[in-house]
Amino acid sequence: MPKAMLKRFSVADLVIIASIAALGIAVKPIVGPISKFISTPLGIPGGSLAGGFYMMWLVLAITIVNKRFTGSLFGFLQAIMVLMVGMAGKQGMFSLISYTVPGIVADLLFMLLRHRTKLLTHLLLSVAANLAGALSTALFFFKLPPLMLCVTISLGIASGVMGGYLAYGTYQALWQARIIK
Repeated sequence: MPKAMLKRFSVADLVIIASIAALGIAVKPIVGPISKFISTPLGIPGGSLAGGFYMMWLVLAITIVNKRFTGSLFGFLQAIMVLMVGMAGKQGMFSLISYTVPGIVADLLFMLLRHRTKLLTHLLLSVAANLAGALSTALFFFKLPPLMLCVTISLGIASGVMGGYLAYGTYQALWQARIIK
């Protein structure tokens, strides 16, 4: 991460980003096997099915911190965490791409939307990030045929919508409890 990019974040911002990234990684061992139980027989990546739940954390970090490049930093940080704790699985170093690309896509979209409190923002960010992650793994790592790619995209959209709703509900609960501004 370029030093100039990190300077835009306060210590509190970095603690929030790191904490939410760690929460997202902590739930992977619970959510991952459940999604793989369903997706493996279908021949599709489990991340496209559970990805919306994973992207919920990314969307929360972006909307809570509300600064440019939060998603990129979040994704890169999660990739480093996954590699450090040995949770990268078969993807290995490809995790740097599969975790960072959704953050970059969500950042770019958030720059256009900028209404962090709106449900539509949470939904669009989650869907776009999930599709970016699902497509990057489906095309470059799994090399899925066209039909399975269509199934992956459909599941990625549905899962992204679910993640957006979860992110929005969590954001609203934190705001109503006056934990965030």
